[in-house]
Amino acid sequence: MGFSGFTQADFTAFEESKWPSNAFNRERLEVKLKLSELGKELAPGLFSLLLGQEMGMTEERPSIFNQHKVESLALFFIRDAESRKDLALILDRATSIADHVSDPALQHRHIAFTVRLRREGVEAGIFLHKNAWVDWKNVVHRCREHFEREKFKGLLAALPESISYQHGERLRPNATPDEFAEPGEIIAYLEQADPWSFFGKAFEKDDAVLESRQLVDEIRSVFECLVPLHSFVAWRRDNDFHELREKLKQQKEKAQRKFSSVKVGDQVRILKGLASGRVGVVESIERKGVVKVRLGTIVVAVSIEELGKP
Repeated sequence: MGFSGFTQADFTAFEESKWPSNAFNRERLEVKLKLSELGKELAPGLFSLLLGQEMGMTEERPSIFNQHKVESLALFFIRDAESRKDLALILDRATSIADHVSDPALQHRHIAFTVRLRREGVEAGIFLHKNAWVDWKNVVHRCREHFEREKFKGLLAALPESISYQHGERLRPNATPDEFAEPGEIIAYLEQADPWSFFGKAFEKDDAVLESRQLVDEIRSVFECLVPLHSFVAWRRDNDFHELREKLKQQKEKAQRKFSSVKVGDQVRILKGLASGRVGVVESIERKGVVKVRLGTIVVAVSIEELGKP
């Protein structure tokens, strides 16, 4: 079918009175299907410019993943599962159980190319949530070197005038490009861990381009011009400015030592998750650091890092 644009009804689906109600799931689902079609058209171009990415969507139903209120729907592109696996142990260790429960959203933990639709309009660009510390800390550390800071400044200066920068709890649909902050200010805002940092373009809901296929080309252009900035900011093994490679190496070595000490039939205590504190028996040892533990009549798969002595 292909993407054909949004209607004004798509924006009214996100009026505040509707956020916590399941009665409007169908309305929001219609919007989600449109975002999905938009994503299918954007994905090939973005995947050709950035390797190791995958597409995702936020939920249209109130749930734990949106604090039981659907203020918006988002199409996002983040690290793929293979790339995220490298970081999982470090990210999990740095996030408390309370934080996992209060904000389990996957796209909040990684830099993301995002198209977000809410009552006020549409935002398209790079979103950095405060929980995506692996990425925003990377650019903060990188810019401590004068040469790298100048490269960051050059990347920002090269962006089209239509691109703006915003930060804070709520973004404004009518932010103007002349409000773009200086590189030093942006680094300072990132260090403050504001709820959101955003580089991109915001469209107000009455913008005619939102109602046509022209929006595909508009957003594609926004994404393409932001790819160099994304590559500069995002943590990778070859773009590591806060020494995560060494931490990853240490975690892997620790896991391997622990893995060799566990045998089938051993009693173990589960340290994390819903079964935290329970003692079970090792039923089998799988590859990639996963152990199957029998808890009474059920068997759960647990990372070796989540096991301790009974």
